[in-house]
Amino acid sequence: MKLGRQREGIRVSVDNDRCELYGICAWEAPDVFELGRDGRLRFRRAIDTGDLEQTAAAARLCPTQAVVIRGGLDE
Repeated sequence: MKLGRQREGIRVSVDNDRCELYGICAWEAPDVFELGRDGRLRFRRAIDTGDLEQTAAAARLCPTQAVVIRGGLDE
């Protein structure tokens, strides 16, 4: 197993054309995503390493694959 080193600037984006507002991301990473009462998804674009695991789970479990993480561990 190859361990990578941390890159600067872990970023999250959501493709609004794909997002169907299921809210799974908000369940998996509530410190990053919030599904508002108005039906809009709000999220922090820049995340720290402490939120990376939950945010990665949110991206992996998104049924429409609308959540994308850039940065993180080098491959």
